[in-house]
Amino acid sequence: MVKRSAVPVASQAPVGLAAIALAAALWALGAVVAANLFDDGIKPLELAEARSIVSALGLAPIPVSWRPPVARPSRTVRRSLVVLGVCIGLVNAVYYVAIDRLPVAVALVLQYTAPAMVVVYTAVRLRKRPRNEIVVAVILALAGVALVSGLLGADLGSVDLFGVAMGLASAVLFASYTLVGESVTRTYGPLGAMFRAFSIAGSLWICWQVFNGWPHELFDPANLPQVILIGLGATLAPFLLYLWGVERVKAERAAIAATLEPVLGAVVAWVLLDQTLTVVQLAGGALVIAAVILIQTGRSKPVLTPEL
Repeated sequence: MVKRSAVPVASQAPVGLAAIALAAALWALGAVVAANLFDDGIKPLELAEARSIVSALGLAPIPVSWRPPVARPSRTVRRSLVVLGVCIGLVNAVYYVAIDRLPVAVALVLQYTAPAMVVVYTAVRLRKRPRNEIVVAVILALAGVALVSGLLGADLGSVDLFGVAMGLASAVLFASYTLVGESVTRTYGPLGAMFRAFSIAGSLWICWQVFNGWPHELFDPANLPQVILIGLGATLAPFLLYLWGVERVKAERAAIAATLEPVLGAVVAWVLLDQTLTVVQLAGGALVIAAVILIQTGRSKPVLTPEL
């Protein structure tokens, strides 16, 4: 007999947010390494491909990755798994295209409209107005990202519509894997979900690469260690942490917390590349941190979970 009991999700929220913050830090560090690889001649799409394949290979030796789910997944969950794989495989690729055609600040702000998309979708699906703290947190996070990225001082010039489309596409993909990741992770577990998703993404990229020749730069001995680092430390690990965190803080809060990435990216650039942080950027970082604190301190209702 199955009973239903209330389990306070809020008790798991701090550790979930900490996992997402660590994921954001790893993504930010990966962006610095990726910039070096682009300077060395590696094509952005080939690096996006390598991230998926290296991550799948990294999970393959772990027995838990192959473990089947306890119950047979529903058709909806199987479809969500395919969506998760496609989104993970494409999100970095379309973002790389966006930053190639737009000022980085514009592309970054476009990608981080994802939290607003998640909040709107969740409100429409549940037919319920989002909590006040969620709405305020989204506004604070978007404003903070705009300030950290330097959007106010960017030379926009003539807008590249294709670049804008790619920036918005990266936001849609970001929002999509946030929304579907929760159910897939619940069914397969974090390792199982990621192994299957990265395998799907890697397979699609291999099919693409067949028609584009051998990626020589990826296998250059000077580049290969950084490529592996990107795949394992800046792709596999943060995606695992992110989806593990989503399961504990829910999709809309997780998407808001992920806006820490550009803030941490600015800090990484300051520490490793000696880039300066302006007062405006510091103010933007404070807004993002305020948004994350707000979603943590906001009251969460208990949810019903099955208990045997």
